[in-house]
Amino acid sequence: MAKKPRIVIIGAGMAGLTAANKLYTASNNSFDLSVVEGGSRIGGRINTSEFSSEKIEMGATWIHGIGGSPIYKIAEETGSLVSEEPWECMDSTVDKARTFAEGGFEIEPSVVEPVSVLFNALMELAQGKDIENDDGGDLGQIYEIATRFYSSVNGLNGSSVGSFLRSGFEAYWASVSKGGNGVEGCGTWSRRSLEEAIFTMFSNTQRTYTSADDLYALDYAAESEYQMFPGEEITIAKGYLSVIHHLASVLPQGVVELIRRVTKIEWESNEEDPVKLHFSDGSVVFADHVIVTVSLGVLKAGIESDGGLFSPPLPEFKSDAIKRLGYGVVNKLFVEVSQRRFPSLQLVFEKEDSEYRFVKIPWWMRRTATMAPIHSNSKVLLSWFAGKEALELEKLPDEEIIDGVLTTVSCLTGKEVKKDNGKAPKTLANGSLREDDDEEVVKITKVLTSKWGGDPLFRGSYSYVAVGSSGDDLDAMAEPLPQINKKSGQVNGHGQAKVRELQVMFAGEATHRTHYSTTHGAYYSGLREANRLLKHYKCDF
Repeated sequence: MAKKPRIVIIGAGMAGLTAANKLYTASNNSFDLSVVEGGSRIGGRINTSEFSSEKIEMGATWIHGIGGSPIYKIAEETGSLVSEEPWECMDSTVDKARTFAEGGFEIEPSVVEPVSVLFNALMELAQGKDIENDDGGDLGQIYEIATRFYSSVNGLNGSSVGSFLRSGFEAYWASVSKGGNGVEGCGTWSRRSLEEAIFTMFSNTQRTYTSADDLYALDYAAESEYQMFPGEEITIAKGYLSVIHHLASVLPQGVVELIRRVTKIEWESNEEDPVKLHFSDGSVVFADHVIVTVSLGVLKAGIESDGGLFSPPLPEFKSDAIKRLGYGVVNKLFVEVSQRRFPSLQLVFEKEDSEYRFVKIPWWMRRTATMAPIHSNSKVLLSWFAGKEALELEKLPDEEIIDGVLTTVSCLTGKEVKKDNGKAPKTLANGSLREDDDEEVVKITKVLTSKWGGDPLFRGSYSYVAVGSSGDDLDAMAEPLPQINKKSGQVNGHGQAKVRELQVMFAGEATHRTHYSTTHGAYYSGLREANRLLKHYKCDF
């Protein structure tokens, strides 16, 4: 009886389990299949959890557009989009957001909205979208300014999204001629400094979308290649892990092996089992094909470490792509407060060199754009952090994080916020609460942070196309090894005949040219590699 081809998938996240699901269901049991996962759970950068009796997502959160999304289709078919229990971002609170500037001033929506329109128009233009100008008056003028500016700079090869946005803001300011007048009710802020700070706030939200520490690191030309599905963006009622569990549910027991960390991949062999996997416990597994679905952060560390993850080392086209592409850290901070109906806050901070900065606000809070309840009736607030601030958040003790949040909210809103010391409220002789225990004082009870940057199994959150890289690098990430010249049957550059094909294959969000950084990009990449093997073995089921 012929030996079944041995396929090992490294990583039990979205890409790995999608590939395993497809290979198992479409091959009529033609493969000896296993999924090895370095951690103690499945899901990878998807990790539905619980905090303060609420369902939360420590990692992937959104279905980015429901029109045509395979993730939406799975969640819908499995009944995962409805739940009797509340869940993170189940309802949008963005329309009710209140914006506060450093110094304790609330900014009127009439000041925020034009800047929001400008920023969104510039981002849509950078992404190659047509913007609709249905507004008259001042907002219509902003659309015209953005479109005119875009036409004047189209084709900024080698430029960054950050420089495009900055130039767009300068063009807007030069066109509207508002001068340096102050804004009523906003203390020392000039009109220009306030609008610029609001623009920076929206830029900081964009950083969390991309994982770039700075938008000046984000390649402008590649931005228009990124694709979104149409329709609304939603979260999954029963949690993102429900999609993962559905993919894994078809696999026989024992196919997925947890706490099996790969330390070296030996490949490019003529042997009957051409790939040799070494594990942290000293064990070894041989395979015909390996699908590597680890994060770009792990691959970056793997080519830089002594000895490297791959033996022989990856060819230059692959290692150079890994080095050039960007991979950042995005973390969430969940904060439990003492009362419901806490408002959604947008936070506007002074520039670093401003004499009006509150020195008490810690630096790691200063590029946080929002703090909002995870749903309208929740006592859990959520803030997003990216880049250096996200990494710093991982190192801080809970007490220091609570103090930083207290200081920030107090300095921006003027509202009294206290740490919950766990003591019962004291009462006066007449039975009333002491003034400092008034229910209007918001107390912070506890916090929880994600820690994607420091986790050696991830080393960050998701990829982006950095200045100096391109979509071609994402395509290079997806190329299987060894590279075979189809005409000669030889390995490119080696002259070695009849080397086994598809020894090492790559999947994961960082291997998809138009849907990188997303769960559906990871899903598509897993399908791609599974189909590559099914085609190779002529499994037309």
